[in-house]
Amino acid sequence: MKADLTRGDELPRSQMTVSFPRIEPVTLRDKIVALLKEAFFSGKLRPGDPIVERELARQFDSGTPAVREALITLEQQGFVHRIANKATYVTEFNRDEVEQLYLLRTELELIALRWAKPRVTENDLEALEKMTEDIIEAAKKKEAHLFYERDLAFHRQCWALAGNNFLYRCLETIVAPLFAFVLGDSQITVNEAVAREHLNIVNALRNLRDPDFSSVIRSTLSGFALKGMTSIVEVSKSGSRGAGTMGRRGTE
Repeated sequence: MKADLTRGDELPRSQMTVSFPRIEPVTLRDKIVALLKEAFFSGKLRPGDPIVERELARQFDSGTPAVREALITLEQQGFVHRIANKATYVTEFNRDEVEQLYLLRTELELIALRWAKPRVTENDLEALEKMTEDIIEAAKKKEAHLFYERDLAFHRQCWALAGNNFLYRCLETIVAPLFAFVLGDSQITVNEAVAREHLNIVNALRNLRDPDFSSVIRSTLSGFALKGMTSIVEVSKSGSRGAGTMGRRGTE
């Protein structure tokens, strides 16, 4: 029977009117990497902890080659330290290494922000302001894990705005392990003042030119580093960890 279009009947449609985002394929290696990173940032795996390939393969119900590939990736990203044919350990920094990482982070992030400045739009800046508000909210609630999660997201967005994937990867390798293993769930400097200092970066991107721009950015990033090193010293004095290695504490 033919459809009577005068009564409002519609012909069958062969195409959907709703579109969905493309799903990227995820390898087993990538899934293992993501699960281990979650364990690093949550504190389930801590600096210096051993990682046993066969045990991970058993728990993940996967082959050891996939686990080995994941650990190689994590080593390249600075999260683990592998001793060939012997063992793998979660990365553990001493105080001098933390200081060196902060110094390098400051210089590279300054470059990223210099490159980002001529590229940013007002929408980008408003997005960074919203991210800062989210960091402040986490600080008010004293939710350390959420604070640092949002903090790192802010900086990743700044790196992305630079438009250079190589620089982004360099900063990710330096900064993400710092957040995971030196900052983590520490409550020492999770406060609104530190959170609001991110607005210095947003305001510089919006309003300043060099040399004032670079001066403000360097001062802000160096301030984060100084607070981080100071809080590490304070925790060491409290005796919560030995003085030789740095665990999950500090600030940016």
